[in-house]
This record gives sequence, structure tokens and C-alpha cells, in this order.
Amino acid sequence: MARIPNDQIERIKRDISLVRLAESQGFKLVKQGKDYAVCCPFHEEKTPSCIISPESNLFNCFGCGAGGSVIDWVMKTQSVSFRFACEMLQKDLGVIAENSTSAKIKNTKTKLAAPLSADADSQTALRQVIDFYHDTFKQSPEAQDYLRQRGLESAELIEHFKLGFANRTLGYHLPEKNRKAGKELRGKLQEIGILRESGHEHFNGSLVVPVFDENGVITEVYGRKLLDNLRKGTPKHTYLPGPHDGVFNEKALKNQSEIILCESLIDAMTFWVHGFRNVTASYGTQGFTPSHLAAFKRYGIKRVLIAYDRDEPGNTAADKHAAMMQAEGIDCFRVLFPQGMDANFYALQVTPARKSLELVIRKAEWLGNGKPPEITTEMAVEVTEEHSHSAFI
Repeated sequence: MARIPNDQIERIKRDISLVRLAESQGFKLVKQGKDYAVCCPFHEEKTPSCIISPESNLFNCFGCGAGGSVIDWVMKTQSVSFRFACEMLQKDLGVIAENSTSAKIKNTKTKLAAPLSADADSQTALRQVIDFYHDTFKQSPEAQDYLRQRGLESAELIEHFKLGFANRTLGYHLPEKNRKAGKELRGKLQEIGILRESGHEHFNGSLVVPVFDENGVITEVYGRKLLDNLRKGTPKHTYLPGPHDGVFNEKALKNQSEIILCESLIDAMTFWVHGFRNVTASYGTQGFTPSHLAAFKRYGIKRVLIAYDRDEPGNTAADKHAAMMQAEGIDCFRVLFPQGMDANFYALQVTPARKSLELVIRKAEWLGNGKPPEITTEMAVEVTEEHSHSAFI
């Protein structure tokens, strides 16, 4: 691969305004004399300590020590390599070309290739955003590391559920908001719930998991923050605005008599990656919806293994939801993890995970009356250890 010439690198550093770039990414810049201050993207802070100097086109954070050029900024905010950052700024921005004269970013009308079609309807726009987040995940080591930490290192899982990562770069790929196309696209994304009224990405900093119905329509989106050291009041779990809709992994309900019902999508993916493909999830203890019950009835589910967290909220929700399902003729069992554990934590702590999950399934507690029906759930026979834990793409 040919090396990027030094003169092109210097032109990128000199001619692409870091101030405009940061603004296009949604950062709020505050004028301080000749410079601008912004809350540093690379560590948590409430008072801006990162200074961007238009004169030198450099940034420097007095809080964490991060600093550098516009290339360093892109590398850090998008988690990409030096070469990829240069190519993004050089080619996609359309600002610098080998035989063109120097041009400032303020004179351009385009930014990175837009992931959205200007005339897309809401579902198409949502799908295009999910595609963008999916591609972003593949370029983001921190998102991949998060899955590794949760024991979910599986290329098959990532592709099957179209997992993504929102890292505050979507706005960087949209036309300027002071232009008609940019304003319309941002308005559409706000209607969908991808952007908030402030213009910030709703799922920023989160692993993004779309929920598809049997026809491939996206009915819900779940976001789980990668970091736990969040500012007070910042939720770890986010969804699209409005009531929950749809059933995670709905296609797995087809031709099944038995389903595992988890409290969270992370827990459901834990069962899935270890070979138990007949699994779905509520959206938390309060997120078992009429859509779930209707789907169970529609697909003829006879038994549900409730694998909620082994804590007070999980136990209370399990009893409540079991009563709802039993009233519809669906037999219910309670999967009992050790006290205080959820499916994912259990799989990480009690190894080998596959056999441990199989054990708690076999020992699930019957919640009905009389003789319990037989549990038939087994691991997907086509899944092998190598296949389920294949390397990231």
C-alpha cells in the first residue's frame, strides 16, 4: 500500500478546519479569546478543558493531555488508523485532491459520504443509520473490546443481529445543518429518535442492537453504553423514544414449542452465542410487552423458560409475567442463576459457559401446578465452539 505523501498530510493538517470539523460532529464550542473551548471527547468532564486553536489548527486538552492535529482528532473520535483518518479527510471530504489548489473546509458543500438518502422514508432512513452504525462497529476497537469483555466475541453474532456502535460521528457524515439537505435529514432523524432535539446522537457511546420483525422491519433499537463510569443521571440503557415494540430475535420463534425469555438483549445474546438459538428478551423488567405475548401465541409457543436476573426486580417480574403467560395457556419455568447474577455474568463466571447454561436450563423451576412438562431446549447442533467464537470481522 502506497505511503501518503508528506505534502498531502501537511495540507490536510493545514487546510481542514478543526473548529468546523468539531462543530459538524455535534460538539459545542465556546469562544475563548482567539481560541475555542470544548468538553473533551476523550475523558469525562463538565467544564471544557480542551482548547482548539484556529491559528495553529491544533487541539490540546489540559485535563487528560490529549492533543494534536485534525488527523489526530479524527483518529481518536472515530477510532481509526492514521491512514484511514487521512483518507477520510482527503477523499470523502472532497477538500484536497492531488492536482487541486488548496481549499478551506468552509468553502465546501460536502462532508463524508452521507449514509442517508435525502428522500428516504422513516424506515429506510432508520435502516441506513443501522447500516452506518454496523460499519462503524467494525472500525471501532473499543466496541469490539466491550463484546469480548461480555463473552460475546463472535463474528456470526455481529452479522446476524447487525450489531453497531454509535460514536458521535453520524453528524460528521451529514450535510451542514445550515443547508436545506442537512436540515431536512436532521429533522428526519429527530423524528425517528436517532437524534435528540439538541442535535446529539441518542445512542452516543453505545453498542447498538436493532430489533427486526419477521419481515425485516426495524421495530425497536436498543443501546447499551460501553462505559460504566457515566455522569450521574446518564442511563446505561436506551431505546427509541415511545413505547417498546417488536420482539428481539423473532424469527427464532418459528417452528419452536419452547423459548428462553431473558431480561435483557445482552443476556439473550449470551444464550445465542453459546448455542441456544431459541431465545428472546424483554426490554428490562418492565419491558415485557403485548407484542411478546402476541408473538408467543401466534407462533404456538407452549413453554417459556424465564431467565431473568436473580434479584428482587427479576424475581418479581418473572412471577408477574409468568402469570400473564399461564393465563394464555403457556407453561412457564424459572431459570435460577446464583443469587444476584444474570445470564451474562453467570456465563462469564461459571465456565465452561455452554455447559453451565445448559445446567440451569435443565434445573429450571416449574411455576405451574401439577406435574411439570418436559423441557426440550437444546443447543443448536450446527454451532461449534470455533464457529460461535470466531474472530471479529
